[in-house]
Amino acid sequence: MSVAYGRISPWATARVLVQLAWARTFSVTLVAGVIGLLLLPVLFALAFASRGSLSGDPVAFLVQRYDTLVCGLAMPLIGLLLGTSAFSAETDDGTLLYLVTTTTPRWWIVCVRVMYAAIVTGLLSAFAVWSTGAIAADGSDPEHVTSAFTVAVLFGGVTYAALFTALALLTRRALVAGLVYVLFWEGALSRTFPALNYLSVRQWTLSVAASLTESSEQALQTGPSLAASLIGAVLLVVLSVYVGGRRLQRPRITR
Repeated sequence: MSVAYGRISPWATARVLVQLAWARTFSVTLVAGVIGLLLLPVLFALAFASRGSLSGDPVAFLVQRYDTLVCGLAMPLIGLLLGTSAFSAETDDGTLLYLVTTTTPRWWIVCVRVMYAAIVTGLLSAFAVWSTGAIAADGSDPEHVTSAFTVAVLFGGVTYAALFTALALLTRRALVAGLVYVLFWEGALSRTFPALNYLSVRQWTLSVAASLTESSEQALQTGPSLAASLIGAVLLVVLSVYVGGRRLQRPRITR
């Protein structure tokens, strides 16, 4: 680890934290789960493309698949797995106790973990968006739908990563709590009570996509405004880092 002016470089610390996060999150089960989630929209795109001109409007197909399979399933679940597994594993094996006894600021530890989960979640989700769009639309980007959702999932990846990383520090059952949020709150309650869309990361993500293409705006017009989504996401990220840093002042040592 490099040292600058007698202090450990924050970037050198970040590199070590990312290596620890990778070691804690990488497993055959997680990789298989992520691949399965990413393949879902791709398989639908292959079925769509195989029917040729009988398939229908590629724009409508892509908006629906991006909405349900990418933004509603793959992206939040990948973010959940990456956001919760690192801190949960370190709590179990005691590594978290070592981390908080170093001079590294607590907020920086949380920031690095959020960035790690956000980058991996965003890039994997963007890959699913682009591969699905390329197959269904024969390599084109009709009405900029694919570009719009690529930007949206990068935005959503950051927000989900912050939420689930903080959740891993606040509860021993972060994975269960995250599943309840994704499947029950975003999947069921927000559809029944539209006012809850203002507290849904998925709807914030769809609002970003809708603002970048007219086709998505027409299909996804029930969500909150772009301004409300951006404000909500920024507040959530800042609050998650702050609460996570405060929680690391008194980390859980055992389950």
